[in-house]
Amino acid sequence: MRFLRISSFSPLAFFFLIIAVIRSSSSIAASTSRYNAMFSFGDSVAETGNICVVSSRNSTELDVLTCTHPPYGCTYFGRPSCRWSDGRVVVDFIAQALGLPLLPPSKSKGKDFRRGANMAITGGTAMNFSYYQSLGIEDPVWNHGSLDMQIQWFMELIPSLCGTKQNCKEFLEKSLFQFGGFGGNDYNIQLLELGLTPEQAMKNTPMIVNATVNGIERLIALGAVHIVVPGILPTEYHNTMLRNQVQILQNKYTSTRIMYADYYSQVYKMVQQPQQFGFSNPFEACCGSGGGKYNFDIATRCGMPGATTACRNPSARLSWDGVHPTEAANKMIAAAWLNGPYCNPPILS
Repeated sequence: MRFLRISSFSPLAFFFLIIAVIRSSSSIAASTSRYNAMFSFGDSVAETGNICVVSSRNSTELDVLTCTHPPYGCTYFGRPSCRWSDGRVVVDFIAQALGLPLLPPSKSKGKDFRRGANMAITGGTAMNFSYYQSLGIEDPVWNHGSLDMQIQWFMELIPSLCGTKQNCKEFLEKSLFQFGGFGGNDYNIQLLELGLTPEQAMKNTPMIVNATVNGIERLIALGAVHIVVPGILPTEYHNTMLRNQVQILQNKYTSTRIMYADYYSQVYKMVQQPQQFGFSNPFEACCGSGGGKYNFDIATRCGMPGATTACRNPSARLSWDGVHPTEAANKMIAAAWLNGPYCNPPILS
């Protein structure tokens, strides 16, 4: 490496160099001090440990939760971390970019949540479980934490976060909220449990999107000012409707910064042009069984006997376990939400 000699600088050039360094440092500081805390809601895509906390007394359920088995977590944590990936998920990367700690699961005991908490949980739904019970669904996997339940968990945390009403107003104004995506499991229930066709399931999209919109307005009523609302995979119809509703909310709540994160379009581009993102075999799970195009067998999922070895290079894969992205993909998704172009407006704009 060649080093510039100070004697080769003119005084004016040296002045501008110092100004550039100061501006660069200020820009980095601004991005890491913009928010005092971050709070996340959602399902397994954003899970960071709640499902393991609530299932800790049920060894059978813990065994079914393959995210507690190797090779989950192998890339970053070196062990399973109750995340459905080989490493960090999107919310982890966003928190780190903002200078915040990894968000602890909100159901964990003895944690300090003043820098953030994650309410997201595996099986999370937009609709309450009572709605699905009315349709004959009883599987408890869908009853871990609906959207309404997660908001209730957050409300229970608020007194320990900021104390007085005025302090809470200031605290929440300086906090970032990631609300969702919600809806993926609602479609899973309709397709897998009720046996509906995609066309039949889409008839319920307005109800699912409306539940998400109501949740956003509840957060605003609590004092949230900066809210990221991600779309979901793989339903373009749902995302178009959600994006339109977010635009209505943006116009309605002009003093609130509501950001739509276009999860669907970004991942769709990764699938269509994988080489552009450094990926190969976009449909093939890095960790799975069965081989073929998908390397996915529902009866032998990642972490189960027969599927305990990951591919040689997870960073070259889009899909980790056939359902959730790899850490490499999550990192790219988070960067596009922080700086654009797949978040409107970008989180750091």
